[in-house]
Amino acid sequence: MQKKVAIIIPAKGKATYLIKCIQSVLEVNYYLKEIFIVDDGLDKDVLAKLLAFKGKIRILNSQGRGPSFARNLAAKFSDAEFIAFTDSDCIVEKNWISKLLEGFEKFQDAVSCGGTQLLPADATNFERRVFEFMKKVGFISDYVKKTKTQKIFKVNHNPSYNVMYKREIFLKENGFLENLWPAEDVEFDYRLRKKNYILVYSQEAVVYHYKPKNFKSFLEMMYRYGLAQGFLVKKYGPFRKLHFLAIFIYLFIFGLLFLALHNFVYFALFSIIFLFLFFAYFKFNFIIIFLAIFAFFGWNLGFLKGWISFRLFRNSKKIQSFLS
Repeated sequence: MQKKVAIIIPAKGKATYLIKCIQSVLEVNYYLKEIFIVDDGLDKDVLAKLLAFKGKIRILNSQGRGPSFARNLAAKFSDAEFIAFTDSDCIVEKNWISKLLEGFEKFQDAVSCGGTQLLPADATNFERRVFEFMKKVGFISDYVKKTKTQKIFKVNHNPSYNVMYKREIFLKENGFLENLWPAEDVEFDYRLRKKNYILVYSQEAVVYHYKPKNFKSFLEMMYRYGLAQGFLVKKYGPFRKLHFLAIFIYLFIFGLLFLALHNFVYFALFSIIFLFLFFAYFKFNFIIIFLAIFAFFGWNLGFLKGWISFRLFRNSKKIQSFLS
């Protein structure tokens, strides 16, 4: 007997791919599902297009209070046993729901199951370079899981663009930290793991996720990521490989500066070795290296700001201006 699943999609602004997203969700080969689109500040023309789906989707309004609030709102409105989240710039495969549910079947104590992200076939060349870069650094961020022999296995975190939770547990543990974005999924999964809940990952639960289309959007994304991670370190202390790596890098940079002041020969030698290893890791792909360098500065600028001065605001407009 099928379990009821609520599919929740927050969206704002022009939401370029929202219609494609909804169409893919409607084509999911799982009967007992309901679809929530949470209007988090959609443009009027986008809302007009949603009329074509009348009777097939439910539209909620989150008053522009951000994606965390929007997802929590829809979870409270549903009576489904499971809630699945994806983003408005994602396209899901037809077996997406059934593959996520397989995670709960294999690990019956699991409270969350996530899945794989791939790049849509019509992604631009720049999006492909961004995706390649993110895969390359995925081992420290949980952004892209490494392939394992098992199709379903335990993990520490599942990003909110492709994840399912048991609704009862999601609500019991108060859902996403409202007004935190991004990294609201990281924060929630961390709270779950602190209480010894089990999170799993199903490789065959696939969504296709669009990426930033230009350098400015990419740099803004990296800055926002860093800002949110800095806040998490300030709130909980370091708890991800990414956090420890950031602290190590700062110590490494201070060490190089110390060498530069006291022994320039050693400074030059260590710098050459580091640059060679850095270039070699990215296989001397200079486009990816270019993205990596600017991602490093953007992310760390955000991280330091978040670590030192980040505050949560009830007014989401303040949040957006702070993150911009």
